[in-house]
Amino acid sequence: MTEYEKWFFDHHGFIILRDIVPPEDLCRMIELCNLWHESPTEDLPAPLTSTSRSGNRSTTIAHWINHVHYADETFQRLVLNPHIMRVIIALTRGATCLVDSALTRNFKESDDIEFHAAGKDYGIENGAPHAGFINAGISLVDVPDGTGFVCLPGSHKRNFEPPKISIYDGSPTVVNVPARAGDCVIFTEALYHGGRRWTESYPRITVFNRYVDHGKHGTLPIESHQAMLPEEIRELEQPAVPGQQKQVVKRILHEMEI
Repeated sequence: MTEYEKWFFDHHGFIILRDIVPPEDLCRMIELCNLWHESPTEDLPAPLTSTSRSGNRSTTIAHWINHVHYADETFQRLVLNPHIMRVIIALTRGATCLVDSALTRNFKESDDIEFHAAGKDYGIENGAPHAGFINAGISLVDVPDGTGFVCLPGSHKRNFEPPKISIYDGSPTVVNVPARAGDCVIFTEALYHGGRRWTESYPRITVFNRYVDHGKHGTLPIESHQAMLPEEIRELEQPAVPGQQKQVVKRILHEMEI
């Protein structure tokens, strides 16, 4: 990360990477999103699942499909995207574990996503920001001002718990982050974040790749389907050990130096 990026992430709790996904990959992922979201759960290619369709949930919840990187190489390329990974590697101090790759779709009728956060694992170490649980949200469509991702900048430091604040409050308390197709917002899960109601005629489509820097989290790796993944992603799904770099991390760091 550059010195400016370090400052921006520490100050805000997120960083924006612009135009990092090629148009042909965006088209392919949108095509698969529409196909999978319109299919019954039992017809999804294994091991894809949709936990948002289970349990007692609102009928207007913004649904997501998990483990999409198992099903298509386009999502695998996104997991290993060097623009994203250089930031993820820096924030995890080189100990990186992929814990989910989820594909979401929102409509005008979809529920708001109120402010929420997970954990307090954020700090500065050796002059650089460190985050133990990170989310990379890649927008597959244009997200105009006034809708989509919002956050309480600085709340990841968690020195004080925030009062009751609406996702529709304005700046400077609440920041709304418009995006273009192919942009990525990387944020620590310690940051209070949410999503405003979608306003456009087309659906909002986002891929969320999540990473931790210690052990693992959730259901990955899925051992019965590891053969579907490239070797580097199989390694990336293995538990992270602080102070130890995986071969995929070393490869990416080496290519950044060339």
